[in-house]
Amino acid sequence: MKRPAPYLKAALSAGVLGVIVWRIPFAGLRAAFRDLEYVSLVLAICCFLLLLFLRAYKWHRLLAAVGKVRLRQSLRTLFGGFALGLMTPGRLGELARGVFVREEERPQVTLLTLLDRMLDLWALVTLIGASLFFQGPLLAAIFGAVVCVVLLPLMMSIPNILTYLFKLARKSRRFHGHFTGVATGLRHAQIPRFALLALGAMGVELLSFFFLLRAFFPTPFATAAATYPYIVLAGDLPVSFSGMGVREGAAALLLSSYSVPSNAAVDATLLWFVFAILLPAALGSVWLVVERMRPRARHSDVKLHRREQLWKPSAPPLGCHQGAPPSEAVGILPGSP
Repeated sequence: MKRPAPYLKAALSAGVLGVIVWRIPFAGLRAAFRDLEYVSLVLAICCFLLLLFLRAYKWHRLLAAVGKVRLRQSLRTLFGGFALGLMTPGRLGELARGVFVREEERPQVTLLTLLDRMLDLWALVTLIGASLFFQGPLLAAIFGAVVCVVLLPLMMSIPNILTYLFKLARKSRRFHGHFTGVATGLRHAQIPRFALLALGAMGVELLSFFFLLRAFFPTPFATAAATYPYIVLAGDLPVSFSGMGVREGAAALLLSSYSVPSNAAVDATLLWFVFAILLPAALGSVWLVVERMRPRARHSDVKLHRREQLWKPSAPPLGCHQGAPPSEAVGILPGSP
């Protein structure tokens, strides 16, 4: 089965956004921003800052589990992944964090990136199970809770599963040594702590979306808890770039069942995209551009300094020029006393 071409995904995003604009007048979107409740917006921004801190801390501790303890390297790979994820369907570009480290470190970073994303996926599934308590019958909620409990042993064995899959490349001498080192490091990783961090980050993300909804329309927390996991799931589907269009359409459809106006749902989802995806990706892009420019600036300065040394004439001995008469050497004009 052939994967859809990038232009088809871009067309799908543009088509869904076009339908949203057609069904929801632009005047309604602007009216929702005019009635914005700023206290809830400030609380949402605080939640996004806490979310970014939790993501960075979890990723840094994962790298530290295999001996990568430099904070600058952790932040560089994380924000570089954000930048690549913005330009790829379903933010799959975040899996390429390994391109921002040395070649010999890429297998470790790739494996840890997969582990990080699988922990996030487990946290999302857990949030989906919890959302059943806010929207469905009690029996369905209990079933969802049982499924989450059954998935706990699978979550605990994620490092072993990934290590086994990568060990299938043992026929390659080049990669076998790297994967063996990764497997040794992951034995020391405290997966329950990382799972709690992933679950905490998902909870903070839910709170940020709730406050954004409250900023546009007064709605209870149960509304956000019942709909947010499915909005995130729709945005993570690799059918459009960064989930644009699909996420907003899912939000308008799901939140309409809870009497939330479509313009408020779309505006809240767009702001969530700006704070949770666009701003971290922009920070990552700026960081990478600045890092690219600094070595070039240093190289240019070195070349300029060397050129000045080559072309700068050496200072002549005091009072004498090579080949000049003594009178000219001391600056005395002929015939002067």
